[in-house]
Amino acid sequence: TVGDAARAYLAAVGVQPQRACVAAAGPLIDGEVRFTNSDWVLRKSEMVDALGLTDLSIVNDFYALAAGVGHLGPADLRTVKDGLPVAGAPQLVIGPGTGLGQALIVPTPAAPTIVPTEGGHVAFAPRTDKEAEIVRFIAREHPRVSVERLLSGAGLVAIHCALRERAGAPPVSMAASAVTQAAIDGTDAIAAEAAALFCEILGRVAGDAVLATGARGGVFLGGGILPKIQEIFLTSGFVETFLDKGRMQAYVEATPVRLIVRDGAALYGAASALDARS
Repeated sequence: TVGDAARAYLAAVGVQPQRACVAAAGPLIDGEVRFTNSDWVLRKSEMVDALGLTDLSIVNDFYALAAGVGHLGPADLRTVKDGLPVAGAPQLVIGPGTGLGQALIVPTPAAPTIVPTEGGHVAFAPRTDKEAEIVRFIAREHPRVSVERLLSGAGLVAIHCALRERAGAPPVSMAASAVTQAAIDGTDAIAAEAAALFCEILGRVAGDAVLATGARGGVFLGGGILPKIQEIFLTSGFVETFLDKGRMQAYVEATPVRLIVRDGAALYGAASALDARS
């Protein structure tokens, strides 16, 4: 359970906190998070009792990452695309990991408002025959193919498996980390193709999210995958697909895009969420 994991961690570091903030990967509904990509369920009352806390705050994981953006410096970010942010427009925080997290940073007179969303679960719209084949491959197991089914660790594996089948190559069992490493090392051409396509699809989805939310204040890319494949990502077709919006290209053109490279950036946001309750 989440409580077991938390107790094991606290025992390992020798700390017994009185107050805590947990950033969880799933929507927070009535004080409870049912993890989207895990069987875990996080309930506030159970965690308070399990850890002996006097106060517990629960937030979405991308809420925490978005709240942490304001605490990052220039060295914590890499420029993916330059641009001039539109004053007063929201900012988008998006990134693939175990799922595809998204949140908005909405400027307000007092302080920015963080709005976590479940945009990773919108339906994926293939643009090419190759992508349509990948969708059909994934749909054998998941009839409704969301963008998260492609833009996540499991999604990268699915893309790789689908491309191998398309190429007539024998099936293999590879974790997402093995696919990315093979792409980085140049030892597997299909893995390299999968990583490149992953980045291109992410560009299109991120650009679509800017259109849908008006987040022309800037895009911050997070999650656990992109920092591990930085060089592949930064030379990929991400920017081209981000801008490929037909008659709406001018709407997204000025939007700057930054990659978060600071480990544990969401911890700053979780800490600030806890401080806000003080």
